[in-house]
Amino acid sequence: MNDSLLIISTHAPYVSSHAQDALEAALAASNVGVEVSFVLTGLGCNQLTVNDSMGSSNFIERKSIPKQLKVLPLYDIDKLFYFCRESFLSESATGSLDLFKYINEKSFAELVNQHRHILRF
Repeated sequence: MNDSLLIISTHAPYVSSHAQDALEAALAASNVGVEVSFVLTGLGCNQLTVNDSMGSSNFIERKSIPKQLKVLPLYDIDKLFYFCRESFLSESATGSLDLFKYINEKSFAELVNQHRHILRF
């Protein structure tokens, strides 16, 4: 196990600061050379379905979650996964879905075992 970090984001966007905190933790860790994997699960999968045209981020004056998800690979965070019911995601999923790979329960458990540090938001 090398110096790796798994961030698990379990909260819906814009409801609290948890989704934003998970993204900022991923970016900060990546900036200091830590290998980061990022997983959306549970209500965190809503981050893939939120649409900026809904006005959520503008209405409550927060950073756009979909835009931040799209730039994660620019920070060498390219191990992006979602672990939720596939039926959970509908046609309203944003372009961020293309960046994320679906994993099942077994793959999620393996991913957890591969990381030395885990943060859950």
